[in-house]
Amino acid sequence: MADPQQMPSALQVARAMTQVLRTKLAVYGAEEITLTREEAALCLGLAEGISEHLELEEGGAR
Repeated sequence: MADPQQMPSALQVARAMTQVLRTKLAVYGAEEITLTREEAALCLGLAEGISEHLELEEGGAR
């Protein structure tokens, strides 16, 4: 039986998106960059995950 594919960890996704964004932003002459829908969804997911984590930390600090 084949091993089920595991979802990448948040850290793996963050590292991958960091590389994607770094590469796109390295074109200093470009005034705009374009993200694919998948890239934008991953960025949004990371931002939401970080927000939720920070909100939980803030709530626990009270």
